[in-house]
Amino acid sequence: MNISVIIPAYNASETLGEALISVEQQHVQPFEVVVVNDGSTDATADVIQSFMGRLPLVCVNQTNAGLGAARNAGMRAAKGGAWAFLDADDVWGSNKLAHARDYLIRFPDVQWFYTPIFEWSPGMHGSGMRMRTCPKIQSIEDFLAMNPIVPSTVIMRSDTTFRWEEDRDMQEDVGAYLALFAQGILPEKIPHCTTKYRLDFGMTADAEGHVAKVMRAVAKARELGHIDDQQLALYEVRKAYELARTYKKRGDKTEQKKWKTEALLKAKAARVPSNLFWRLRWLI
Repeated sequence: MNISVIIPAYNASETLGEALISVEQQHVQPFEVVVVNDGSTDATADVIQSFMGRLPLVCVNQTNAGLGAARNAGMRAAKGGAWAFLDADDVWGSNKLAHARDYLIRFPDVQWFYTPIFEWSPGMHGSGMRMRTCPKIQSIEDFLAMNPIVPSTVIMRSDTTFRWEEDRDMQEDVGAYLALFAQGILPEKIPHCTTKYRLDFGMTADAEGHVAKVMRAVAKARELGHIDDQQLALYEVRKAYELARTYKKRGDKTEQKKWKTEALLKAKAARVPSNLFWRLRWLI
């Protein structure tokens, strides 16, 4: 199975080298590494050039168009039988592509896969990282309630009809996943945790702005008929819970209490599964 790695990069010179090294160190090497330079104005192009002799690297240059458009450009350029997505501020463990290849072979009828992540901040090492809860998705409600899929973990067959959201006022991933769910195309979980997901960098640095973009994408999914009103209400609870959890980690008790109260209020109008409800209740 030929796997194309797709990395969107915008002003990513601080982190892109680390991401590419993690690809270089894979036990199973990729067929190609497609890096999309999304109109960077820093030294991103120099970092890409420095890896040209070290990886089967293809560089796609484009005017800045946003994360979704950059990933879509990488997919169009890729020639492998599967796509493995990696953001320029995340890194993989050295067995990432080995597990991906094994599951692509073991489950020939599954179109896409995801894995757990280690949450990771600059300065955190080894045991300082935390593995995020990552349940197996068996329904759209599982996805909406637990929100376990991070783009840097996704493996997808290249014949999948899939497109990341390109409207920059919306989050690029959630609506795209919901379009697959609406077609009954559910992912398979690869249980091995092979991705370090960088926190407090990029989208996670502006938590409320990120959630606003996510909810615009989910509202669009509702308009398209990919989810119903109850499913939209469930996701509103989930995102309010995530904001409360984020502010708890940051030590901001005022904002934590505000968003926990908001989540509990929204939960009264939604069918909230017990695993999310008790997480919310015990978020002191």
